[in-house]
Amino acid sequence: MRVFSLILVLTALVAAGCDRSSTEETPSLDVTQAVYDIVLCGDCGQVKGTDLCCADGAEVCEKCGLQSGAPGCCKIEQGINVTLCSSCGQIKGADVCCLEGATVCADCSWHKGSPACCKIEKPTADDSASASAEDSVPAPDN
Repeated sequence: MRVFSLILVLTALVAAGCDRSSTEETPSLDVTQAVYDIVLCGDCGQVKGTDLCCADGAEVCEKCGLQSGAPGCCKIEQGINVTLCSSCGQIKGADVCCLEGATVCADCSWHKGSPACCKIEKPTADDSASASAEDSVPAPDN
């Protein structure tokens, strides 16, 4: 049942069309990229699961209420977890996600101005290969 649910979710992600054509060569969404969904915490704006996520004593932005300097600071609504596109770094499914002709940042290779731009390291193909072996879905219990 777990495998069926995973396939259904992945099919929905592919059908959503996050990876629209662009002038830059961006990889299409596939099963290995789903391992690298980048989720920003709605409580602090940092990448969920990192040491910075909801860290005690972190400086809070006066404008948005999230951690100052976090990828989500002044870019996402407080209280709502947000998934970023693993191709462009924008909020997955937003109008600007994988926007054709968007400027790519020369420093980080995400779309310039995206929440991920110069704040989150872009995964490489080598990362995807090792993660898909490590994070594979366990076989269902019989």
